Amino acid sequence: MMTKRIGLFGFGVVGQGYYQIAKKQKEQWVPDTIVVKDQKKRRPSDIKFSYTAKDVFDKNPDYILELISDEKEAYEYVTEALKRGITVISANKKLLSAHLPELISLQKVFGGKLLYEAAAAAGIPVITNLETHFEEDTIISLEGILNGSSNYILSRIFNNGLSFEEALRMAQQKGFAESDPSFDINGSDVSSKLNILILHAFGKFVGQEQIATFGIQHLGDVEINLAKALGLKIKLMAKADKDYRGISAQILPTFVEESNSFFGVENEYNAVKIVSEHLQEQFYLGKGAGSLPTGAAVYGDLIKARNGFSYNYSKVNFDKPLDEKLLNLGVRVLFRSKSLEQNDSVVFSPEYSIHLDGYYYTVGKVKPKNFSRLNEEGGVSIVALPDSVSAEDVDYAFREIQKSVEVV
Repeated sequence: MMTKRIGLFGFGVVGQGYYQIAKKQKEQWVPDTIVVKDQKKRRPSDIKFSYTAKDVFDKNPDYILELISDEKEAYEYVTEALKRGITVISANKKLLSAHLPELISLQKVFGGKLLYEAAAAAGIPVITNLETHFEEDTIISLEGILNGSSNYILSRIFNNGLSFEEALRMAQQKGFAESDPSFDINGSDVSSKLNILILHAFGKFVGQEQIATFGIQHLGDVEINLAKALGLKIKLMAKADKDYRGISAQILPTFVEESNSFFGVENEYNAVKIVSEHLQEQFYLGKGAGSLPTGAAVYGDLIKARNGFSYNYSKVNFDKPLDEKLLNLGVRVLFRSKSLEQNDSVVFSPEYSIHLDGYYYTVGKVKPKNFSRLNEEGGVSIVALPDSVSAEDVDYAFREIQKSVEVV
């Protein structure tokens, strides 16, 4: 086989993972040129690095691997490559979530190819499955744990009894969370991924800013103790559904029962459940973070591209507008704030309320479009509550918590 020319942008966690796999598997997939930004950073002496994108494009590469974190730079490199008809492999969920319709259009116009399995759920081939296994099936819902950092934190809280701050610090020490973990714990990282998956599942581009998102940073001891009293765990869940009315989607900390497939998904693992008309329920589990799992997803995309694979976007009707407005359907939750008036104004169809340690807790429904405002106001917690957990169950758990406080 004739050697292909490969240009690599970025040599961070994912870039190094890819490089390690390529060296071990087949030398022909080792990049000719590796472009990095920081000239002062210490790097392996046996690898030649470049500091300008021109060095990649001047060599007329067959493939470009875009594995950097900067969304604007990535946009320049990817659009330039697609306009030249080059095959691009990307892991940049922020770039893809912001610009997917344009990037799809560039592929159609100029004949380039773009694959990005590593951008959503890392080691789980969910995008490829949506494009192939589910191509002729109607998807009803898609649900998942899509952030390894937040899942690792929640695992340490529930399995080791750590506080949120201790668990976050451990996640940073292990390299699962950045020094600034905002995007991981506030759900922004998840909303980028869910936005990408919605397009492949339902054929519509909803835009990340439309997806109602509430992260785990607002969780309090009471919500955690309540989950434990009920034999539940809390997971940061992404969910999207489609019916005759349209698409609904949200990202919320969620009480998960032991019978739920997501209950046992721990540490940096991700999981995705797809429910469709004919294949019905399928569950995928795999590592959602880490150098080798993500690098392996990039390597897998390169091999698929070599074999002629590309996304068909078979769920997309290109004769109609791609944009879709999300439904604003109420979600059943446990809502907590310091103001009874706020609870009453936000929660509808209330089932249960209690006042404990200066906070008001209400079980009822909340409209997703309120999430962003509530995020900004602070002092509020929202945890999705499955229908199987009744108001009576919640009341029992609160009484158990109060008993333990009185004993102490």
